[in-house]
Amino acid sequence: MTKIFFFDIDNTLLDHQTNSIPESALNAINDLKANGHQVAIATGRSHAHAKAYLMQLQPSYAVMQNGAIVLRGDEVMGKSPLEHDALMALFMEMTARGHSYGINGEEGGHVSAETKQVMVPMDSVEIKVNADFDFYKTSEVLQGWLFFDESLDEELIPELRAMFPQFDYVRWHQTAVDVLPKGVNKLTGCQSVLEDLGMAAEHAYAFGDGLNDMEMLQGLGTGIAMGNAHPRLKEVADRVAESIQHDGLAKMVRQIQSELA
Repeated sequence: MTKIFFFDIDNTLLDHQTNSIPESALNAINDLKANGHQVAIATGRSHAHAKAYLMQLQPSYAVMQNGAIVLRGDEVMGKSPLEHDALMALFMEMTARGHSYGINGEEGGHVSAETKQVMVPMDSVEIKVNADFDFYKTSEVLQGWLFFDESLDEELIPELRAMFPQFDYVRWHQTAVDVLPKGVNKLTGCQSVLEDLGMAAEHAYAFGDGLNDMEMLQGLGTGIAMGNAHPRLKEVADRVAESIQHDGLAKMVRQIQSELA
């Protein structure tokens, strides 16, 4: 039976030590396609930010910006913009508290300040940013960012949830948090793909490494955390692969294909 495989990009497919997708991973994905399986991407990146890798991988579907937009090939199947007025109020609240913010735009990132707390996470995923924020005031926004250290999570995130319940807050770096529409995440994007294909979740495999992969790994049939994944993701995963630097994705895909044979 045909299966579908969802892959995160950064530190799952993409090795940031070499800034490339290992040949072993590319071969594994080509093998999946040759054996009749579906391949999809599920990433926090925008389409423009992921475009080079989408062209390289040629997935059937792409869940972008942590589920805020879903593509079938180049066709937009659906998208979930953030509530604009509430987002502007959230940004004002962050400014009052002395924290920076930003948005993930289609052509790059836009941030309120180019501080170390902002630029370290941006550089870690090679997002080009600028501090020109005029356009966002009237433009549709699919994904926001807040920048504060994770040591503040226990206090600050519950306060933000109470003040702005329209949004979900997902940490993806020590100093960076995604702002997403409430109830929208990689899993909901993957579910849209499954519905389009008429497939059940039990026939889906998901590979990831970060906290924004949590719902996806828990909600699909088999969740696989990379060896370099966040410890909390490994705790909920069905399986743990070796790290991307040790061809973990390719080895796990080969193992799964052997089990399916």
